[in-house]
Amino acid sequence: MKQNEEHKKDVILFGYGKFGRHLYTHLNRSGHHIRLATMKDTNYQDAVEDRIKDIKRFNPKHNDSIRMLGINPAKHLLYCAMDHTSNNLFLVLSLRELYHDAVIVAISNSDENTRKLKYAGADTIIDVYEASSQHLVTNLTKPAVAEAINRIVFEKNDLKIAEIVLDGDTFLEGKYAAQVDFYSRGLILVAIIDKEIGDDLIYISKGVDHKFDGGDTLVLAGKRDDILSFKRELSSE
Repeated sequence: MKQNEEHKKDVILFGYGKFGRHLYTHLNRSGHHIRLATMKDTNYQDAVEDRIKDIKRFNPKHNDSIRMLGINPAKHLLYCAMDHTSNNLFLVLSLRELYHDAVIVAISNSDENTRKLKYAGADTIIDVYEASSQHLVTNLTKPAVAEAINRIVFEKNDLKIAEIVLDGDTFLEGKYAAQVDFYSRGLILVAIIDKEIGDDLIYISKGVDHKFDGGDTLVLAGKRDDILSFKRELSSE
């Protein structure tokens, strides 16, 4: 009975483009109640034409807009299926910060995007080119714990994820994460790897205020130029 209830857990599906539209059909056939959240007016109109009733507009870059969707982590599975990687990645980052205990599932169309989404905090990644209907249901109802990777990811999309290892003589030495204004630099501090503790990621969304030391590895999200600028700022010290 418990397994069946989990199987029927409600889904909030973000996106109704080439990926989201296909996934909506499979999830609907599997018996899930789906609340659809769209960013584009064209996607909203497509959903209306497909006679979908539970539709809401939202902006993935505004937390208040996300909160208006009425997300309940105990009730909803959050499914990120937006077409553009930068929007999808930013959405995963925002959802993980707003809803620490939520189960976040995200689609990917390449190995590089899979690595980025894992870094951002997605619990389960589904390759849209390999997923079948049964595969979708399995991943939604039994989300895997994402393993963090330990390399720099710089490719063609607007939003990048990068690792930066701190030397012992940067301006960050001895400061706490809350004291550093990453946002004014166009960056989001996603996580930290403290070699004194181990190789596991310490997610900032968990409320940890870490003290920076030489040897720490910062996992940052931002545009390529902003990340490079931050690297130069560190090296100038």
